[in-house]
Amino acid sequence: MKRSNKRKKLSKKQKTLLWIIFGVPSGIVILGVSIMLIFFWDLTKQTVQLTNTVVNPYKPSLEKKVFDNEEIWPTLPSPGENIGQLTISSLDLAYPVVQGTHENELEHGIGHFAGSMLPGQGGHVLLSGHRDTVFRKLEHLEIGDQMTFETPYGDFVYEATGFDIVPADDRTVAVPKDYESLTLTTCYPFDYIGDAPDRYVVHTELIEHIP
Repeated sequence: MKRSNKRKKLSKKQKTLLWIIFGVPSGIVILGVSIMLIFFWDLTKQTVQLTNTVVNPYKPSLEKKVFDNEEIWPTLPSPGENIGQLTISSLDLAYPVVQGTHENELEHGIGHFAGSMLPGQGGHVLLSGHRDTVFRKLEHLEIGDQMTFETPYGDFVYEATGFDIVPADDRTVAVPKDYESLTLTTCYPFDYIGDAPDRYVVHTELIEHIP
């Protein structure tokens, strides 16, 4: 009897079983990778937008800036340097604050715009962070809620006084002030998928300095 070299055709049931065994897991892996890529792409775009639309892009100076008050921030912190911690008890929020708002800096916490003042210098302190990480709970902040910016030069307590929603290209958020205040900014809406068109702004005033 001659042996047949023809392979037996798979039945419809066998084909379905093979698809389930190999196709479904592969689909899940591809879906997971796609979601991760979308998330990181969106996070990167948020960082670029926060850096370029609220204030002009910051390029670190080769020389350290020296301030008049030698007791409070005698030199400008280096990009990426940890300068303190922001705590908002009402939101159960506490994150480190780093110098700068570029992507690699915002990965480590809340970013301080290098073009703005630092706590204790008597001017406008401007902080920013991602809406889906460090500032995820910021929409629940209420007027009168307090926040503490802990620094090597003491703890600075601020109280929320108001909120604004402005276009992404609005630059008035970063205007200088002749009194101490802290402003927080993040992308808005909080649940927006993709490039958020606006910015959520929290205005505060300094109410106490604890050396």
